[in-house]
Amino acid sequence: MTTQFDPVAKLLNRDENKERAVRELGEAMVALEAAVSTYKDAHKAAIDAGWLKRDLLAAGFFDATKLPKVKKIEQASTSYDTQEQ
Repeated sequence: MTTQFDPVAKLLNRDENKERAVRELGEAMVALEAAVSTYKDAHKAAIDAGWLKRDLLAAGFFDATKLPKVKKIEQASTSYDTQEQ
């Protein structure tokens, strides 16, 4: 049976695609956490330097309180890999 019509190969390929997608999502989540954290720190520094929140908002900056709530995310891929063994 050719791979094109092999249902097992199709399922395995789909699983590989799903795994790749969720790994990419995890990497994006880590990047998002870092970006949000950096932005919140910079926003706080601007406020501490004397900028008014309304002036920052009027200039087009995002309201730091409306950004996603994120926790510090640890790279879990190594712990997952060791659990598999």
